[in-house]
Amino acid sequence: MSFISGVISRQVLPACGSLCFFCPSMRARSRQPVKRYKKLIAEIFPRNQEEGPNDRKIGKLCEYASKNPLRIPKITNSLEQRCYKELRNENFQSVKIIMCIYRKLLVSCKEQMTLFASSLLSIIQTLLDQTRQDEMRIIGCQTLFDFVNNQKDGTCMFNLEGFIPKVCQLAQETGEGERERNLCSAGLQALSSMIWFMGEHSHISVEFDNIVSVVLENYGGPRKNLENLNGAQSRWVQEVLKNEGHVSPLPDVLITVPSWGTIVNEKGELNVTAEDAKNPCFWSRVCLHNMAKLAKEATTTRRVVESLFRYFDNENLWSLQNGLAFPVLKDMLLLMDSSGRNTHFLLSVLVKHLDHKNVLKQPEMQLQIVEVTTSLAQDSKVEPSVAILSAVSDVMRHLRKSIHCSLDDATMGAEIINWNRNFKEAVDNCLVQLSHKVGDAGPILDAMAVMLENISNITVIARTTICVVYRTAQIVASIPNPSYLNKAFPEALFHQLLPAMVHPDHETRIGAHRIFSVVLVPSSVCPQPSSVTPVTNKASGIPRTLSRTVSVFSSSAALFEKLRKEKSFSRENTCLENKENVASEGELKNSNNGILNRLKSSYSRAYSSRSLPLPLATDETPLNNSNTESEANSLRLSSTQISLLLSSIWAQSISPQNTPQNYEAIAHTYSLVLLFSRAKNSGNEALVRSFQLAFSLRSISLNEGGPLPPSRRRSLFTLATSMILFSSKAFNILPIVYCTKIALTERMIDPFLRLVEDRKLLAVNAASDQPTNVYGSKEEDNLAVKTLSQIQIAPEQRRETLASEIVKSLGSLSEPELSTTRAQLLNEFLPDDVCPLGAQMPTDAPHRVYQAGAEENKSIKEANVLAPPSKF
Repeated sequence: MSFISGVISRQVLPACGSLCFFCPSMRARSRQPVKRYKKLIAEIFPRNQEEGPNDRKIGKLCEYASKNPLRIPKITNSLEQRCYKELRNENFQSVKIIMCIYRKLLVSCKEQMTLFASSLLSIIQTLLDQTRQDEMRIIGCQTLFDFVNNQKDGTCMFNLEGFIPKVCQLAQETGEGERERNLCSAGLQALSSMIWFMGEHSHISVEFDNIVSVVLENYGGPRKNLENLNGAQSRWVQEVLKNEGHVSPLPDVLITVPSWGTIVNEKGELNVTAEDAKNPCFWSRVCLHNMAKLAKEATTTRRVVESLFRYFDNENLWSLQNGLAFPVLKDMLLLMDSSGRNTHFLLSVLVKHLDHKNVLKQPEMQLQIVEVTTSLAQDSKVEPSVAILSAVSDVMRHLRKSIHCSLDDATMGAEIINWNRNFKEAVDNCLVQLSHKVGDAGPILDAMAVMLENISNITVIARTTICVVYRTAQIVASIPNPSYLNKAFPEALFHQLLPAMVHPDHETRIGAHRIFSVVLVPSSVCPQPSSVTPVTNKASGIPRTLSRTVSVFSSSAALFEKLRKEKSFSRENTCLENKENVASEGELKNSNNGILNRLKSSYSRAYSSRSLPLPLATDETPLNNSNTESEANSLRLSSTQISLLLSSIWAQSISPQNTPQNYEAIAHTYSLVLLFSRAKNSGNEALVRSFQLAFSLRSISLNEGGPLPPSRRRSLFTLATSMILFSSKAFNILPIVYCTKIALTERMIDPFLRLVEDRKLLAVNAASDQPTNVYGSKEEDNLAVKTLSQIQIAPEQRRETLASEIVKSLGSLSEPELSTTRAQLLNEFLPDDVCPLGAQMPTDAPHRVYQAGAEENKSIKEANVLAPPSKF
């Protein structure tokens, strides 16, 4: 039967076809269809192996495949089988033609790619395995590059994972020859497309660390050109950069890398010059650019940069001058910035890398990472962000750690001491740069409050914490503060400073006053990156660590000097004979504006966008060249804050652990409270409370049965008398000013405290002149008892007399109001219940303090005067 059918089909039907030529169904072409794709494939291959493929036939085959998608599997199967055959026969020219056909199919049949993807990937895998034929491996990489670029979705994502190890191995070919460069370029070219594909579909391969390693090994090629520079020339360039304030290393010989859309055209084909196509450095930078685009959100960014960091750690490439970390991360930073992503996150992750286990035990690497962070921060934009604030907080923590380590310098070797000093300076510089990139002092002030929260009672930890917060306050002083412009002192920081001001450690209390002063009056200090010195265990260790050029406690003296000049000008224009007249209400308003809004800085600052702020040399007078200096950017104090500060000052003043420096700090803060309270429209509450505080402290100082040692009572008397003087000057009560001044200046009451120009209480180091005099010693207490026994309050200096003078100055009030004010002035000062008084002070301390010497107060002689009263 089969024989009969064969005869009919071979002999009968062809004869009918020649006769019935009008019937389409009887035509030979329809009865015995020719496999056209096989004919097209055969026509593509030239008869002479030296000739190239027939491009026209390739085009027809692709057109045929696009119009007959069901034929595509048969077409590719035929090509695949022939490719394997040609490889076995080592007919590599035919293999090139087959791969050329596949690459044309990728462009023509994108929508039907799933029909031949497995076939092509199988061929690519085979080509990459041809270890003895470099040309075949290069063609395999180039075909893989085209295949990835023409993908429409992530269907083949996991199929491509298997190619990464082989492609990376190809890209790791070492050597300077043309063969090695071609292989390396082909591998990196394929990797660049795979990294781009990961970014398009938000997928990071498990082999990403291997990819990063290969990319970075070829990234540093241009830096090798720098090694050819003359040594003297290199040193000259570095010196010039250093003198100009640049801290970045020598510039790289950068290769211009176009965008991915320029490298790959719309058809998914390569569009670069032949020179760039064979340059491994070019493709390594293309890979890095695609990695930057891959880092779209926090998760992928962290994954990318952590792989980079691991490579830098393993290869020890963090050196700012010779390492690879800075140019790579700078490139990443600029690419992220150009694409509109937050570059601060990169800085934040880099700072957190200091705590990585690979870095913790390598101090030199820690120093290098901090230097790289500082240099990168210079190139980032100014913008408040959560990431940059996190970086600032972490750097503050590292600064605290470095200061803490410096405490044990005496027991360490010279090498460790030198490293710790360098690390501390580097962290300080990094803190300066990061703080300026926030662009707003408000968030940093909040970060300072967080660090002060629950400050430790352990002396060393408390001192280092205060030291770091004070250093940060110095840096923040030069940053604009729009968050708190024309607003009260930051509440979060304020409520953390109050407990610090009554901390058991006297050094910590002084540091809290310094922080308060710098934040309230930023112009009182200028940042000095190199001014951080180690905390010592000595009593004078912390207070002077960050202000060696000028004391931060000079701002209140500057305000008082401003007030004196304005009042002197006012009296010249009114009546020179009447010295007892107080300033008019309008003059008070003008003086308030002059003090708080026109306070001049004691420093002239010169900043640039790429250099650290460096203060100019100045003297200790904070008002020099007031016509040319910028206006102060002071904050305000609310009524509640003023009341709490006065209560805190009361608690601090009666502490038996105080030193002369503590009394100096208290006097300065008290003066600032007075000057800033004058701008409040809350009646006479601040006036009454301030005088009430000063009178009460004077009474406590004269109580022989009180809880304070004699030397502290003597200093407290000097402090209280100075507070009366400052209050009188602030509220322009001239009779009290003159008599109080005489009481302090006629004779030396306390050798450790001195009044400077009626504006400032200064701690004097009397022990330097008389080594036997140690503050608080038994000998000093005996001298203090003798001095206190000679103090007798004159009638003009009694509380009742001073209260009458104060009431006189309030002539605009009614009689009932004046009577109430007088009664309040005669009462003892009681601190607010909500104000922290310190762990060492019980809740009923105010009543105990005032009852301790009540009997002694009744027997105080008031007949003799300390000095004859002046004529007012």
